[in-house]
Amino acid sequence: MKLSIIILARNVATEIIPALKTSQFADEIIVVDTGSTDGTLEVCRKYGAKIVHATGDSFAKWRNDGAKVAKGDWLLYLDSDERIPVKLAREVLSTLENPQHLAYTISRYEVFLGKHLPHWGDPRVLRLIKRSALKRWEGRLHEQPKIEGSIGDLRQQMVHLSHKNIDEKLPNTLLWSKAEAKMLFDAGHPPMAGWRFVRIMLTEFWDRCLRQGLWRDGTEGWIEIIYQMFSKFVTYERLWEMQRRPSLKETYETIDKQLLEEWKNHP
Repeated sequence: MKLSIIILARNVATEIIPALKTSQFADEIIVVDTGSTDGTLEVCRKYGAKIVHATGDSFAKWRNDGAKVAKGDWLLYLDSDERIPVKLAREVLSTLENPQHLAYTISRYEVFLGKHLPHWGDPRVLRLIKRSALKRWEGRLHEQPKIEGSIGDLRQQMVHLSHKNIDEKLPNTLLWSKAEAKMLFDAGHPPMAGWRFVRIMLTEFWDRCLRQGLWRDGTEGWIEIIYQMFSKFVTYERLWEMQRRPSLKETYETIDKQLLEEWKNHP
């Protein structure tokens, strides 16, 4: 096989269909399922995908799990909310006929809350990799592939349909902020204080608003700026809770115990 497309998925029975349909040009499609409880697996089988049941909570592990079972000489990684336009598919296939590099980055056409945001997110992602050049993916959340060999750039874009509404966005923020806070805690992050919260959120504002220029993308850009500041706050507030001794839970239990003791001794 020449090309294997690897898609990460969990409970995306509807969202993943266009990703599967636009991946049909590959020799095989592998879906790395990380714990779906809806109809995702049935949908994937309908479109001929091979299912890999993955465990754990590491994006790097999930991407590595997909690579282990892939038969293609080349791997193209895709998320369930990403789609491959015809022009990109043609460029991928033509590139693999005479590759000049061992891996390629792809830029993404970002659609956030229904609007294209040219200043949102990473400009390019490393997704097309020769299997023999991929040593491993590293990083629990912000994973990156470790490549041995030269890296080139494809010209065509993939489409990224990100964050369709707040109901979709907020649960993921709450879920992954726990993992990110735990990594910071395990790495021995300095104790959180009020001024650190202010600095962290202002740094995020500078990065999103000024460095990336999201303010130029209108209302949707400002929503993303504010939301990412909120996301940082949630992560570091969780870190603050982890650093507290005793924990908040123990503090409240102590207060309850004292109150109940007062009532117990009340004449």
